[in-house]
Amino acid sequence: MGGVHAAWLVAAWCAVIFAVFGAVYCVTRVHADFKEKPALAAMNIAHMLPIVALCYYGVLGYRARPAEIERRMYEYDGDAEMICVVQIALQVFVTTMALSTRDKSLFKPELLGHHATTAALMVLCLRGTFAHSYLAVFFGVTELSTIPLNVMDTLKNFKGLRKKHPTLEFASKLSFAVLFLSLRVGLSSKVSVEFQADLYELWKDDRAASVATCAFMSAANLFVCALQLYWASLIVKGLYKIATGQDKKGKEE
Repeated sequence: MGGVHAAWLVAAWCAVIFAVFGAVYCVTRVHADFKEKPALAAMNIAHMLPIVALCYYGVLGYRARPAEIERRMYEYDGDAEMICVVQIALQVFVTTMALSTRDKSLFKPELLGHHATTAALMVLCLRGTFAHSYLAVFFGVTELSTIPLNVMDTLKNFKGLRKKHPTLEFASKLSFAVLFLSLRVGLSSKVSVEFQADLYELWKDDRAASVATCAFMSAANLFVCALQLYWASLIVKGLYKIATGQDKKGKEE
């Protein structure tokens, strides 16, 4: 896929996501359950479209990586390319929503940094067919944890809805914790070690097409891993509160 074609695909995905957001917003702005923050509700719903697409391409592209490092790091993969396209469009969408709504749940330095880093990584992978064999794990399959997170965030921001669906809230919290810890911490950390080893080998043997790209990829991967470990610590604290009943007491107060 050429650069121009990829750019058009990114633009098309952006248009579709924002169109879905606009359509959903027309409903949430008049719906009693979402009247406090209709834009946030519409965003969480529209957000599901690219997330499901990323999970789809991630599952399709999840396969054994080639034995040769040149193939692992520079071989083209169609599913990985679509992951890049959808991820760029997704980061444009969530960043736009954070800047336009200034909602405190979206407008956080670590989240904005994550969005910018992810978009930059995807551009590099797209332009140079770099590290395609790793994208199914890093930016595809791991997005499965975002599905219950969207449900959880929606219920968290709309108390009336949360009171109506306590079972759904508990199920979303539990499934998010399990998926995040197993995929974004367990699987992603394991693959990150292998990715860092490949980057080092390219640099050591002077086989990197761009040393600067390898350095940025390494730093970005470490940054994302650090963020995920930080978020994992918050999840563990949340699970502890649920297990000890502190979560329920906090709601009652």
